[in-house]
Amino acid sequence: MTNYKKVVYLDADTIVVKSIEDLFKCEKFCANLKHSERLNSGVMVVEPSEAVFNDMMSKVNTLPSYTGGDQGFLNSYYSDFPNAHVFDPNIPQEVLKVRPVPEMERLSTLYNADVGLYMLANKWMVDESELRVIHYKLGPLKPWDWWTFWLLKPVDVWQNVGERLEETLPGTGGGKNPNDELLTGGFLFRTSLCNHIRHLYFIIRSSGTVAYSGVSSSSNINVNNPTKVPVYLGGISVFVCFMAAVVSLGISITIVPQQVMPWTGLFLISSTGILL
Repeated sequence: MTNYKKVVYLDADTIVVKSIEDLFKCEKFCANLKHSERLNSGVMVVEPSEAVFNDMMSKVNTLPSYTGGDQGFLNSYYSDFPNAHVFDPNIPQEVLKVRPVPEMERLSTLYNADVGLYMLANKWMVDESELRVIHYKLGPLKPWDWWTFWLLKPVDVWQNVGERLEETLPGTGGGKNPNDELLTGGFLFRTSLCNHIRHLYFIIRSSGTVAYSGVSSSSNINVNNPTKVPVYLGGISVFVCFMAAVVSLGISITIVPQQVMPWTGLFLISSTGILL
């Protein structure tokens, strides 16, 4: 890629919310530092160099990689990255001309805002109005899965952009991904989650058919004199379940951080109650 002067790389789970033209002012290599000691390769600025490429290839089998992939290798290759200066796009040109060109620079969190840190701190670690790039780096909770919209507020940004994109663009369709749609039996199932539910449904239905076919018509169950259950127990059970849901929702709104949706807290609390 040496025919390019600068290359800005963005992970597939990032979204640009404000102009990132300043990144082209970075010199040689720029990335963001996470956890005080490791660079994150989700947003990088690279100045293509055949010499650097050949040097990397000569060390790719000897340098350790804590991830087993590119990010771990880059951390080993740029071992002094935690000590690099923070990239400042507003440095005057007269200063840039006289200072030594840095081998690497650290990008501000503005260019790689971590959703995971947002969840822990209840807010972005930088001024939200100046935010440039959001990185949805939170395990399996990726914004293109529609159900994460109900769990994390930052997914709103991704979903809103997807809805505004032209439907002629690949994979948009007004915010929909045609690859995640499956028409079966007259019902539209979206995303892998729905597919798993559908699969589970068919397993239960098929196993249920076998089980019921084995029940003899000459069963000893007395249908004329069934076991009597007090009628009021049904009303009590409905009331208890309703109150439990209300209490769980109240607790979730009170104790769960504000950036998590209330129903996320309700789900977590309900799951905990089931496990207990």
